[in-house]
Amino acid sequence: MHTIIIANPKGGSGKTTLATNIAGWLAGKRQRVVLADFDAQRSSSRWLLRRSEHLPKILGWTPDQNKRVMLDAEPQWMVIDLPAGIHGETLRDAVRRAEIILVPVSPSAFDMDATRTFLAKLAEYKAIKEGSIHIGLVGMRVDSRTRSAIELEEFLKQYDFPFVTNLRDTQGYVHAARDGLSVFDMPRSRVEQDWEQWRTLTRWIARQTAK
Repeated sequence: MHTIIIANPKGGSGKTTLATNIAGWLAGKRQRVVLADFDAQRSSSRWLLRRSEHLPKILGWTPDQNKRVMLDAEPQWMVIDLPAGIHGETLRDAVRRAEIILVPVSPSAFDMDATRTFLAKLAEYKAIKEGSIHIGLVGMRVDSRTRSAIELEEFLKQYDFPFVTNLRDTQGYVHAARDGLSVFDMPRSRVEQDWEQWRTLTRWIARQTAK
């Protein structure tokens, strides 16, 4: 089973948006997907409750459920939406589960400050130093026309971890969250630009899990 963890200690960084859309992409490829919601706010779980039964199936799971519920589904992928503020042994345990860690970062000074400390902590882990866990940085809610977008890109490119792509600031994600959709469930004519941005990320994920 491939495991993708979405993590950033800063609340509101876009973790759930990233997690739900990755799960939607994988489900649309006819993969058996578990979306594991470790956040006490249960945003990913509520998104699944709003999801139509006619859409590609995604199994939800939370840590208070029996793990057998998840394992019996024989998932090919697990996407884990981690809570804000994760640190210490809780973070270490989460990292041990991962094949890929995606770190979403919004273009604000507060987000970049929190991410700077978080990436420094991740870099200390042996599995990450050895390259057995792949880390990707993703800019969230980015308007490429703004100075803050340039500052975010400069910030992310200073790290050894790859800066994978930016995802734009658009009402499409708001509507998708409201309706239990991913951008991959929406008509391409409505989200063409978003599909183009996601193609960079999905290809990167595919390359890491093919190794």
